[in-house]
Amino acid sequence: MVLLILMAVVRGMGSWVFGGIIALFLCMIPTIINWKWKDSVPVVIDILVTLALLIHIGGEVTAAYFILPHYDTVAHFTSSLLIACIAFVAIYSLDRYWGGLSMDIYVMAFFVVIMAMAIGVIWEFMEWGSDLYTGSWAQRGNQDTMGDQLIDTLGGIVMAIIGVVLVKRGEMDKATEGIGKLIESTAQKKKE
Repeated sequence: MVLLILMAVVRGMGSWVFGGIIALFLCMIPTIINWKWKDSVPVVIDILVTLALLIHIGGEVTAAYFILPHYDTVAHFTSSLLIACIAFVAIYSLDRYWGGLSMDIYVMAFFVVIMAMAIGVIWEFMEWGSDLYTGSWAQRGNQDTMGDQLIDTLGGIVMAIIGVVLVKRGEMDKATEGIGKLIESTAQKKKE
């Protein structure tokens, strides 16, 4: 990320210097949370946050969005995997470690897909707004928008399937153990 920020500085891309600095900070958030609350963020979320931000910032700074075919597809798929993963971990953790939610894993999977789709719609509105007010070319027409929505949905479906498999194998408990302890300790403090 630091290299991308430096490239943006050299190329005079001030907004992407700023965006890169914000992305660098966002990449550190899972580590900061894990340091403060003892491994409460699963490592896969940490990796996906970094990967999604690297792909997005890198695509803009290096012009890969315009040079490499389907780069935008990879960016949308990675971002939707991240959103769906966060959604599945959050829902599963609340279901497993907090008494206020009880949800079947297939309902969780459905919710995860809907969440990935909804965030994809918000992303498309942001691209549209960017094009409208800054003259950028983030949306290359209806075909691009619909393709992005399809990829966002597929990312949500893939993560929902992975999440269900992890729950059935008992591996989701292990992945969410840290956040589970945090939820249980918070719930215990509120009871006292």
